[in-house]
Amino acid sequence: MGEKLSVNAETDGGPSNDTLKEQGKAALELSDFDGPAFPEDPRQYTEEELMADPVKRYHVNPEDFPFFSRQKELGPNKGDPEVFLPLDETMGRFVTSTADTIAVIAGEDKGLGGEKLPAADHVIYLDKSARPVSWLVNVFWDDFTEKKRPEHSYLAIDRKEWYNHTGTNLEGNEYVLDPNGETVHIATFERDFKKENVTREDLARIRALYIPGGIENEDVEEIMNTPTGLAGKNITIIDEVSRSESTAKIAQFLVSQAIPEAASVNYYIFWKPGTRPAENGERQMLGTPVWYNSESSAGRGIGDISEPSYQKRYKDNPNSKTRAQRFGSFVLGAFMDLLKEEKRVHHFSSRQLAREIKTIHREWDAGHIFMPMPSHYDEELWIENLEKQGVKFVPQEKGKKPLKNSYIGIKQEINNRTPAV
Repeated sequence: MGEKLSVNAETDGGPSNDTLKEQGKAALELSDFDGPAFPEDPRQYTEEELMADPVKRYHVNPEDFPFFSRQKELGPNKGDPEVFLPLDETMGRFVTSTADTIAVIAGEDKGLGGEKLPAADHVIYLDKSARPVSWLVNVFWDDFTEKKRPEHSYLAIDRKEWYNHTGTNLEGNEYVLDPNGETVHIATFERDFKKENVTREDLARIRALYIPGGIENEDVEEIMNTPTGLAGKNITIIDEVSRSESTAKIAQFLVSQAIPEAASVNYYIFWKPGTRPAENGERQMLGTPVWYNSESSAGRGIGDISEPSYQKRYKDNPNSKTRAQRFGSFVLGAFMDLLKEEKRVHHFSSRQLAREIKTIHREWDAGHIFMPMPSHYDEELWIENLEKQGVKFVPQEKGKKPLKNSYIGIKQEINNRTPAV
């Protein structure tokens, strides 16, 4: 974890030099402090007061987060309504999800159970909804690892489109239909994806996007035999959220077939919302990241797949790169004018989301975000950081109220706060 996370640490022998620097910085900030920007502003307290009652430390200003304030989730039981989450809980969830994703990409997974993925040499984020994940990873990378961030790219691979493309019709992006048009079950890759119907041209169109410098012609066999620069490399695909992991598995299959010389093609899911019972014995996700919207392209920095837009790009600027993009445009989102988008949709624009992600990082730097327990990020580093902020890791006695400065007590208090909207 970076130096910026070791805030106000003290040793048994007294404050360290780093601690004194941080305390001096805090004192300077207090001397310039004009008053709280919002009622719970942590800056109105001294570091001594925050260490004594650390739950006061974990507040962000709702006015800074019109986008993230609208994070929703269903209740755990069938029929429970969808409710807004407390903003401070939302902040912690996104930081933890980002730290876990970085640990997986960096090959530093310290999680419990499951196969640990090799460090990624190249990361593919699935458009549209995993693009903001890449923004979070880029902004927080140095906070959670000392490794160099690998190169990344984007592919627009939609499960419904690919099920339909290979001969399995879906209703509502979810359910397989029988010949009579009746829903049968939620589609899964293993049961319903017809791999044999993926053509060699399909694979060549994807591979063309990873050939350095682009392509000179659209001959399928020539493209499939042209080096990509990914031979012997580990590729990790990132999807933002999933119930059946169909999209990620389809993408894994397509990339592994398009670039068979890669050492491995793996995938990881960013958001872990949990599920609840649904109809027909199926499971329903409790929530999706706040930017997810199946009805609109706004807020994610990229548009829908648009082959005509890439045909126009090639016509306007014909070269090997734009030719490869035109050929592979069936898995590329269309570029957007983000300024026009912002003027049209205001708080839910891509630019607003990017600003809020930077503000999350600023608040994390200041120690104002409480990070729940990670699944993949190093647990010892996580504990160390919270202890330096005054959080105690103590056993919870059955039937007794958690200590106010304990991890469990603070987590419960944050999760019980009133939502910002």
